[in-house]
Amino acid sequence: MAGRGLTKVLPLRTAVSTSAGLASAAINFLAVVDVAVNVGGRSAWLAIMVAGVLILMAASNFSELNGLFPSAASIRVWARRGLNDQVSLVASLVYATTVVFVIAADGFVLGHVFHAAVGGVPGILWVVLILAATAAINLRGIKIAGVVQDSNAFFLLGTLVLISLIAIWRGPQLDIGPLFHFGSHWFEGVALGVFIFVGFEWVSPLAEEFHDARAIPRGMYIALGLIAIAFGLFALALTDIVPHPSQLATSLIPQLIVGRTALGALGFWWMALITLTTAMTTFNGGLVTASRFVYALARERSLPSAWARLNARLVPSSALLGLATVALGLCVLVYVTGEYEVLINAGAGVESLMYALTSVLVFSLRRREPHRKRPFHAFWYPVVPGFVALIFLGLAVGALTTPVGTGNTPWALVFVGGLTVAATIYVVFGLPKKRRQEVLARSAKTVSADPP
Repeated sequence: MAGRGLTKVLPLRTAVSTSAGLASAAINFLAVVDVAVNVGGRSAWLAIMVAGVLILMAASNFSELNGLFPSAASIRVWARRGLNDQVSLVASLVYATTVVFVIAADGFVLGHVFHAAVGGVPGILWVVLILAATAAINLRGIKIAGVVQDSNAFFLLGTLVLISLIAIWRGPQLDIGPLFHFGSHWFEGVALGVFIFVGFEWVSPLAEEFHDARAIPRGMYIALGLIAIAFGLFALALTDIVPHPSQLATSLIPQLIVGRTALGALGFWWMALITLTTAMTTFNGGLVTASRFVYALARERSLPSAWARLNARLVPSSALLGLATVALGLCVLVYVTGEYEVLINAGAGVESLMYALTSVLVFSLRRREPHRKRPFHAFWYPVVPGFVALIFLGLAVGALTTPVGTGNTPWALVFVGGLTVAATIYVVFGLPKKRRQEVLARSAKTVSADPP
């Protein structure tokens, strides 16, 4: 639809719900268990709070960059202006895959939770139905998708807080001492806790659809606080109920255990509903934001032009359906193979690299464009951006090089490395050829349209 673009209709609450919802995936419940195992149990909540502070520092980078250049292309625009065009595009293409990783990994957990709750229905069927329903909702327009995101995200976080408080109240006598225990693997626990917040920044590609683009930085800060409170309390409830979290190391349903302890059968089903809600927020938020990101890349002719088309409701329908199809295929593959940890590590590694990259961009753009107005500023420049670059580069290396599955092969590194090589080949060789062909096609069309 030539001449038509995305509509500015979203309020601040949708910035909060999208940022919080994308980070509140079902895999976070498993991450809480991993944090608790590493810190030795009861101080898991504190490790999550410290991890939240680290993520808050990274969020300040995104806030400054969003304020400078609010765009559906987000990091593509920032990196192009702060580095160069080719590096920017390679990074953008690899970054665009992380939403699909999260959806597929979340689908794996969702399927197993509902298979445990409703044993007669194959778990993968739930994933297919929810992903299809989410895609259909998105095609109805951004306002409807935003309302769905708002209702699901706030219900999820509010209920998680309530259930966790009930579980703590009904659990064993709370001992204050272990709540501040620092074990030998406490810093590893903090590193794992960081990944509970990963994905918060994916609200950035909606910059062209908010009444005020400044809602995105504000929404991210509020969302991070809500996530820290909700999952910090869940960690406290979990470790109160199960003093030795290693017992749950192989469980895919720790949230159902907490729910049953809090309210019996009602709590079990309530937490099953919460798991469904996490899937809705992740699937819906992921498709909303990633489709706009892909649309923006197609709009600049870096991807097929068909993905830049908007339907009658101003939704990039081709990009959205393409992403949903890829996510569904990956969901099925992961569910069949059970190798969801590869995607988790790959997604965490790419996200951490992007957080480190934002620090580089903050430095670069402060030097290149020092007089441009900045509605938001990175915290305590240059100390905090420098610290963020180092800490998240280290976390990226750790996530990508951790062996998963059979053997000692770091499959996440192999996977992301392959994606990076493929993206580089496309950018260096494929894209110039594609653009030359488009220029020739337009020239031929112009010549044929001229009168003899």
